[in-house]
Amino acid sequence: MVIRALIAHNSGITRDVIRTHLECGGCQVVAETGTVAQTIDVFRTTRPDVITLDVWLRGAQGVDALSLFRTIRRESPATSIVIVSGSQSPDDQRIYRREGALECVAEPFDSFGLKRVWRRLSDVYPELRRTDEAASGRRFSPSV
Repeated sequence: MVIRALIAHNSGITRDVIRTHLECGGCQVVAETGTVAQTIDVFRTTRPDVITLDVWLRGAQGVDALSLFRTIRRESPATSIVIVSGSQSPDDQRIYRREGALECVAEPFDSFGLKRVWRRLSDVYPELRRTDEAASGRRFSPSV
């Protein structure tokens, strides 16, 4: 089974970094979005297995990333959400984890944070672990 991912981030450069790591580990990136409105539309049409969600994603009409997060959790509880943020306070991380985020990772990315996210994804989607192990010649290295 291919694990399908949606990348929701306001920075194209960061989306490229996330895409590289997800694809290197065996995920299929089905879409990238840069706003809350785009993300909810694409989420509803593609129903990805995993979403990387920037907490500073641009919103519209009073809808912010936390509202989007809650909408995704309500409409698709099985979707794994990885929160990405340039400024994650411990309180923010607790809120997202309490509400069901698979993991939180801070920007700028470091190898420790990305490896932690990959371990969590591999726990939920064991086929990713096998993909990583099979690619020993081009080992997945979550360093930026």
